[in-house]
Amino acid sequence: MPNDPFGAPGRRYRRRQKLGPDARCLMCGILDPTVLLKVKRRLFEEHHPLGHAHDPDLTVIVCRNCHEILSAGQTDDDVRLKAQPTLLERLLAVIAALGSFLRVLAEALLAWVQKGLALVAGLDEHCVEWRSQPWAI
Repeated sequence: MPNDPFGAPGRRYRRRQKLGPDARCLMCGILDPTVLLKVKRRLFEEHHPLGHAHDPDLTVIVCRNCHEILSAGQTDDDVRLKAQPTLLERLLAVIAALGSFLRVLAEALLAWVQKGLALVAGLDEHCVEWRSQPWAI
């Protein structure tokens, strides 16, 4: 493979151009394209929260690691991801898949809350006046 004449800055720039300035994983919030793995010519993957067999058009964009977490959650929750023979069985499979997705998403959201609370504690400790600033109200 020939050397990239622009090096790491050029690669970072090209990744940002492909992803856009605010591209991030739905689950973990990662947005640094330099740490994302290239997967099938993409840096993110599409996850089917209801299962591909049940709703192939409904996807969420997540990084490779979070996709593994979501897929493992479906497996752990015994979600039926293969096409089901009756409407009732399909409905139950979709509800199970959605429940599994929402459980993992809720855990990710609660982790974000903990990060936010740690940030507030840090501001209280190191920037005592932050609460009185106009941008904090």
